[in-house]
Amino acid sequence: MPQSGSPSVQAGRRPWRPLWGRRIDPLLEEVLAATLAMTVLAVVVAVLYWFITGLSPWPGLVLGEIAGFGFGIALLSLSSPRRRR
Repeated sequence: MPQSGSPSVQAGRRPWRPLWGRRIDPLLEEVLAATLAMTVLAVVVAVLYWFITGLSPWPGLVLGEIAGFGFGIALLSLSSPRRRR
C-alpha cells in the first residue's frame, strides 16, 4: 500500500518537532533562570564562607540557604521583566 507524503504529518495534525525546537512558557523560562542564579549564588556564598572562616558551612549556612532557596526563586522569577513572544 503506497503512502503519500510524510508519515509524521497526518490530516489535521502538526508535524512532530523535537523538544529543544519548541518554545517554552516564558514564566517557566524565568523559573529555570532563577534556579540557576540561586544555585550559583548559594555555592559562591558557601565556598567564600569556607575559605574566609576556615569552618565548614554545613549545617548552619547550607541549611539556611536551602530554606531561602525557594523564596529566592519566587522573587527572582516573578520580579523579572515580562517579555512578549
